[in-house]
Amino acid sequence: MIPLAIFACLTTLPIAAFDYRENSPSSLFPYNQAAIDATLPDGTSNPAYAPLIRYPYLHFSGSKPYTLDEIYSTLLKIGYGTGVLGCQASWNRFGFDQYLENIVEAGFGFRPVHYVSFGAGICYYNISIHTPEVSLSSHLFDGSISVLAAPFEWIDLSARLENIGSVFIKKRKDLLYPGWSAGVALKPVRGLSLRWNINRTEYGYINSISATVNILKYLSVGAGYARETETGSAAISLIYKYVALSYGLKYHPHLGFTHSVGVTLALQEMPVEALNYGRMFARIHGDPDIPKIDVSTCTLEELMQIPEINETFAERIIKYRNAVGPVTKGALVRIGMKESEVAHLLKYVGRLPEDNAGPKGGRRTREEFEKARKNIFTQLLKEGLSASVSLEISGMAVKGERRIILQKVSALPGIDAGKKKRILELCAGPF
Repeated sequence: MIPLAIFACLTTLPIAAFDYRENSPSSLFPYNQAAIDATLPDGTSNPAYAPLIRYPYLHFSGSKPYTLDEIYSTLLKIGYGTGVLGCQASWNRFGFDQYLENIVEAGFGFRPVHYVSFGAGICYYNISIHTPEVSLSSHLFDGSISVLAAPFEWIDLSARLENIGSVFIKKRKDLLYPGWSAGVALKPVRGLSLRWNINRTEYGYINSISATVNILKYLSVGAGYARETETGSAAISLIYKYVALSYGLKYHPHLGFTHSVGVTLALQEMPVEALNYGRMFARIHGDPDIPKIDVSTCTLEELMQIPEINETFAERIIKYRNAVGPVTKGALVRIGMKESEVAHLLKYVGRLPEDNAGPKGGRRTREEFEKARKNIFTQLLKEGLSASVSLEISGMAVKGERRIILQKVSALPGIDAGKKKRILELCAGPF
């Protein structure tokens, strides 16, 4: 049977009986927060983060809230982002025979510039209560807005307002409270995220702190604590290319434990940035004794020895060198490295070629331009593209028209996601 305290809540204040929202295990808390960790796509409860997830994904999770046999909670979520635009949709089902909630949400994100992203969402709420004392069925629509600012690579500032309709329709506050959340996420080193959030709920404020560490490329762990509710949580995720499995454990001092499991499937390999132990030791003990290498002739393994670089960027440098030509500072930026990462990398490599080196004011000669274009053109033909399309895309690549290339490749018919990813890498992604 349902505990009497919960049953009493149902009969006296039915709509607010459970302040519980199913989220993925890696999200740690059973409510939406503004500042999140975007290591795995299933944790993007804030639509302002949606553009940052640059691949399609599907997530399913389920839990037993507070180990009560009668209660269950499930979540189904899908999403995709391009770096500029992003979308996600979810269906959350929670309750038991006498009390049932269905929440369907669709969120959209827009990132007009690198440092700012905006999000908006629409929600459908269906609440059904059927007990001897109460019979109620409610269907409501509402929306949310959010913003994300990342003035530096190591910090995210975000805020979110839910149920904005209730701000203007006062009588709906008992059904859909216009709660808000604000938070900050610090990323002192790659693979580590530290977060603080404050949520304003119908029952007051909730301050929470949490941390996520990607111990390895395929292993991520997280933990969190909410002060006002005295609740703690932990999660572990195993990631292998296109699949991630997660387990979460939440503890409430009065209601007990909540166990949850989740699985995430992606159409592209999930780019998990593992903790860079070499970088941490370098900062503590000074620069390690690693001889400088020549990026024009080095191997992938030699690049991987540098504390300031991970496997993803090492592979992109090799592909750029083979397909386009000399790796310059500008080339490192074009393949996705931040200015600060390039500055750190320069401590361990020899002198890089000048950008646009050549005669006539330092501009690339026509022969160099055509040679780079021919290299990319040949590689695109090997990937199965037609000659006309390969010629067009190779011309865009040597001009650095990354956004246009992304749009062109995304619209190519009859090509799977894996091949599109290889094409973008040949054109010196990421995108």
